[in-house]
Amino acid sequence: MSDKINIVKLTSAEISALWTTYMNDSVAKCLLTHFIETNTDPEIDSVLTSIQKIVNKHMDRIAELFQKENIVIPEAFKVEKHVIPKAPKLFSDVFYIQSAYQMCRFGISSHSTFFASSAREDIRFMFKDFIDDASQLYNDTVDKLQQKGIFVRMPFMTYPTKIDFVKKENFLTGWLGRKRSLLSIEVTHLITNAYQNEIGRAITIGFSQVAQEQVLREYFSRGKQLSKHILSSIRDVLEECDIPFPNIWDQSVNGSTTAPFSDQLMLYIIGILSNLGMMTDGAGLSATMRRDISAMYGSFITKTGAYGEDGMALMIEKGWMEQPPQFIDHEKLAKGK
Repeated sequence: MSDKINIVKLTSAEISALWTTYMNDSVAKCLLTHFIETNTDPEIDSVLTSIQKIVNKHMDRIAELFQKENIVIPEAFKVEKHVIPKAPKLFSDVFYIQSAYQMCRFGISSHSTFFASSAREDIRFMFKDFIDDASQLYNDTVDKLQQKGIFVRMPFMTYPTKIDFVKKENFLTGWLGRKRSLLSIEVTHLITNAYQNEIGRAITIGFSQVAQEQVLREYFSRGKQLSKHILSSIRDVLEECDIPFPNIWDQSVNGSTTAPFSDQLMLYIIGILSNLGMMTDGAGLSATMRRDISAMYGSFITKTGAYGEDGMALMIEKGWMEQPPQFIDHEKLAKGK
């Protein structure tokens, strides 16, 4: 690597990428700590342990860089503060590995985005390493899911055998009359959305059972209802075109009422899921060519955004929201505030 990195400061994009990665990895570390402690399937344990090692490595690299650059290391989520030791198992072993699969997918996506927004050579090298780590973990997790017979594939379809062009404008419609069959890209986004909302539904059910504060129990229950609404809407669109709704997995929630995590961590996790939901909805909206599905995604974004904003308000009210890196407010300083 070039010596120039010693004199070039980090950009705002690089700082936010590193800060966000550190925060997300601290959440993953907390989740994995409880998963590994309560998991009873030796085959799944190897996957969870491998991911935990990579998470620790990434956090150490970022912390070392922050110290070198004289940037404060985030408080984030420390295991000793936010994970309750020996708490009863809240989710199934299958849920653990499905969550690990989602962590790997999210890691590949976020690291790729941060890699593409980085300028300094050492930061690009770092995120390239992170992408490689997440990709290897993704392959290992998919292999394990397939070996256990619980990997959910996208629907199969007839192979295209000829080139064709759209001839009628009703290709874009979807409000009235006969609706055209779905495109493969539309099905991909719909099922990806359903997959994430199944995880969201399971997590909100579990968290609503164990949260210490009643206001949070009610908030998590709202999230469960929102996930159910989204899943029902997606099911209707798929079944209308005779595309089976995927039987995603046994994501049973146990009957425990003892929290494995702090209320603060659980609320932050729901915030992450809300943001991911809107990103997934946005991707689906950009890919669909049917107006009724576009409107459906727009509705999802509005409802998920409002739900996420309410969660953020709770975080701020309770003093739990750590301030992300922010530009100096010169006008405020000029007024002596």
